[in-house]
Amino acid sequence: MLRPARILAWCAVVLILGHVAGLIAREGFDVYETKYGLIRQFDLNAEGNLAAWFSSFLLICSAALCLLVAQVRRLRQEAIAGRWAILSAFLLVMAIDETAQLHDMASRPLRNGLGLDFGVLYFAWLIPALLIVGGAAFYFAPVVRNLSDAIRPQLIVAVVVYLAGAVGFEMVGGSVVDEGRQSLTYLAVMTLEESLEILGGFLFLTALLNQVRELRPALVLRWTGELPELTLAEDRAASPTEF
Repeated sequence: MLRPARILAWCAVVLILGHVAGLIAREGFDVYETKYGLIRQFDLNAEGNLAAWFSSFLLICSAALCLLVAQVRRLRQEAIAGRWAILSAFLLVMAIDETAQLHDMASRPLRNGLGLDFGVLYFAWLIPALLIVGGAAFYFAPVVRNLSDAIRPQLIVAVVVYLAGAVGFEMVGGSVVDEGRQSLTYLAVMTLEESLEILGGFLFLTALLNQVRELRPALVLRWTGELPELTLAEDRAASPTEF
């Protein structure tokens, strides 16, 4: 039986390999597009394509799982449930931004207003983003501390990988963008950036799936209401949900 995480992992691999193949076709053989637009669909740095949709999909799934965890913890009367619900909303906003690219709208006004030139802050949306990341790290720290020793490192690694791409390599991209957006250096940096974002999003989703498993299936089912009483035979026949 294929688990959802395994399917998503293969989708991520296909998208990244498709992106690299598209770059080779475009830069090495001057193949700018195919009859069916396949190169654009796999372009990790483009908008309105399969690659952008997949990144947003990972965040939406994570938002849904956070909401599920929040509801389960609320049923257990845990004070941390509210922060899980807010984390769900935070991830939903990130998913919307991933598709709509709203953060890019802030770059030009900020760059002009602050007189920024080429450099690590060329993509000036990073300035408010860093402030938001710092605030989020402080607010959601209790959520991380509340996790089990098995889940906590998984979530931390996922966040570090995601931020390494979304923030770290975005800064590197700003420092090399003056070479041209079609330069091999810039394209390589952008490929690493988007690949790390996908990897981080996948690892984050996997950690949340493990968190749901840790809460045990019976508690997950109670999200839809009270469970009916099971006979002993039915209870033994019930199998846990696998992720």
